[in-house]
Amino acid sequence: MILLAAPQPAFTPPRFEGDPEAQAPVATALATAFTDTAAYGPWPGGAWVVRVHAEARAFEQATGAPPGRAAQWIGNTLHLRPWDQLRRRDLGAVLRHELVHRRLAGVRLRRWAEEARCLHAEAHRRPPARWPAAPSPGLQDRLDRALAGGTTREQAWAYRWLRAWLRGDPTPVPPRAGARQDGAWTKESLSLGGDSPAEVTVAWPPERLRGPMVVNGHRLSNISGRQWRFEGTVRFGAGFPVGTLRGQVRIRAGRQGWSLRWTAPVAAWVAAATEGELGADAPFEARRALAAVLARWLAAHRHAHPGGALCPLTHCAVVRGSASPETGRAVATAPGLALDPRWAFFTGSAGGRGLSPRAVWGEGPADVGTPAEVPGDRWASWTRTLSAAQVAALKRDVAPGLRAGQAGIRLGASGPYPVEALRLAAGRRFGWTAWPSNACVAEPLPDGGLRLQGRGWGHNVGLCLATARFRAAQGATAEQILAEAFPASWRSGS
Repeated sequence: MILLAAPQPAFTPPRFEGDPEAQAPVATALATAFTDTAAYGPWPGGAWVVRVHAEARAFEQATGAPPGRAAQWIGNTLHLRPWDQLRRRDLGAVLRHELVHRRLAGVRLRRWAEEARCLHAEAHRRPPARWPAAPSPGLQDRLDRALAGGTTREQAWAYRWLRAWLRGDPTPVPPRAGARQDGAWTKESLSLGGDSPAEVTVAWPPERLRGPMVVNGHRLSNISGRQWRFEGTVRFGAGFPVGTLRGQVRIRAGRQGWSLRWTAPVAAWVAAATEGELGADAPFEARRALAAVLARWLAAHRHAHPGGALCPLTHCAVVRGSASPETGRAVATAPGLALDPRWAFFTGSAGGRGLSPRAVWGEGPADVGTPAEVPGDRWASWTRTLSAAQVAALKRDVAPGLRAGQAGIRLGASGPYPVEALRLAAGRRFGWTAWPSNACVAEPLPDGGLRLQGRGWGHNVGLCLATARFRAAQGATAEQILAEAFPASWRSGS
């Protein structure tokens, strides 16, 4: 006799409540998530409800969920955050996670084991052929207690542990019992894609951290090879390039300086980078705009350096320490940005002259945003002169040849050379003010030198921070600022 597997119940659409604007996109995403999670267990069937709340406070009051969680089951109702917050997350990953919870509701799994399967389902349509070896009974109990109602620090540790366990990476040690907790736990901080990390690590290069290392009032030994690990709030001594960091901090003493690595939820990095680039005194709407850009940028550039860490410099985004609560609120309310993350760039000042990714890097959209000219902007216009020796050095550093649509400059009889490559080479050799931006024209000099006249500071692509501050001070919202900075072709990825 041949036994046939029982067919999966058909997808029964839920009853929708709340924001009508969210109903169509959420319904489409739910149907896809239902199919994508079929391998995790049968659907229980029966009536169910999806409620999209109008305000974050209403969602948190209805569910008791922490600020970073996007969705939560209460009985047969799936509560979702407001649509303006939900749509900037990976909605598919959020729904796959929650639908697997419902599929496993009748399976007697330990809390930690069920949560691990839901995390796996965020990025995988099928369970693995074999799950990793289960932890010790004592560790299983600790994970269950943390997930059920531990401190914010214990819950954050539990999710870090589960993700590491699923990847086969070394798992983090549990926090000390009774340790003081700082900050808020976020289960799904700014979800950026099915394979995006829940956390970000920033690594400071040793040459940036010389001199004494004072942490929480104690001076650390500079014996090469010594290592320290801190959790929670870490305060550095006066005059240090880093102020206060909240999260996990690892420090190592070395011959060339201190190695410092900070690991924190994505939202904490976005807030720190927003404040590092704009300053804590920037208008709130400017901070919301930059937070939206940084969240999209991370989706395509999280492996900007070897090992997956970001740097705290302008190559990635400036980080001087954890952000203020107000900047954290700007991140939490940042608008959704339907932008191809490859082109989610920002620049210090466009000087009123924006450039396209195609003009700078020879790939991507050719359309240009409309950055405003900012009164009093020191980079509204600039003039520089390079000597013949400096021009000769740039010729040795940069190969001639342009991609289609890429802006270039001839250096005497040779070239053309990509402007972006020349600017970066000049910055490394002669300092970053030697060639301030890409929006420039060049005049060859009789002695072999070069006179440059330009506008802006940086590569001139994407969101101009000077414009963001200026427009926000005029009363523009983050949504308006972003619409002016990013043409429609950048948003569609064309």
